[in-house]
Amino acid sequence: MSELNFLQVIILSVIQAITEFIPVSSSAHLLLPSKLLGWPDQGQFFDISVHFGSLVAVILHFRDSLLSRKFYTSNFFLLLIVATLPIIAFTLIFNGITEIRWSLTSIAISNILFAFLLLISTKINIKNTNNSKITKDIDKLTINGALTIGLWQTLSIISGASRSGTVITGALFLGYKPEDAAKFSIYLSIPTLLGAMFFGIIKNDILAEDIDILMTFNSILISFIVSFFTIKWFISFVKKVGFLPFIIYRLFLGVSILWLI
Repeated sequence: MSELNFLQVIILSVIQAITEFIPVSSSAHLLLPSKLLGWPDQGQFFDISVHFGSLVAVILHFRDSLLSRKFYTSNFFLLLIVATLPIIAFTLIFNGITEIRWSLTSIAISNILFAFLLLISTKINIKNTNNSKITKDIDKLTINGALTIGLWQTLSIISGASRSGTVITGALFLGYKPEDAAKFSIYLSIPTLLGAMFFGIIKNDILAEDIDILMTFNSILISFIVSFFTIKWFISFVKKVGFLPFIIYRLFLGVSILWLI
């Protein structure tokens, strides 16, 4: 993080906080400044810092349920665990895959491919609704459904796929409401962010990095504030508008990157 200047820290913290929860791939957006603008790599400690800020924002947003003892004995909590298992297993089996540095071409193609998958799942979901087929509430999610969504989430290992996007795509294919799919993806970010922080700490000697306390505090604070308001906005936006703007953006981004390179 010491190689980043103050403005770069602010910009990258905002980018991470916004893209962590909407279906556009936070990892790809954090890579683009270094790939396109020649910015220095932000380092593992920066990733852990902004993930911590986002995690606190999610916990604060869902504080009513997360602070309730009933939540941890509920079926929903069990389903979150089940949905998290595939990506944990995948990370452990394919050790080091999360450290792959993806090329601009692969990021662009991934954005385009997963934008089309999100588009298809959205169209099927809308068609079922228009044909009076009942779209399911997330509280009717089954063990098999949670496992399926979890398998979709493993695709987020690919930079440009988007963790939020893969979870939402899987949930829409299973017939769940768009706003419920978005909400479940945010809930699922809690164990995922915890896992990313944990593996980041144990796999890297982060204490060996030259840490700027002021920069670290600012990255956590900015990530927390922007994440909190992004979460509130995103759920409301999806309920009113849907996912089409994100799909168009991802297609535009992918094509633009291919054109630039």
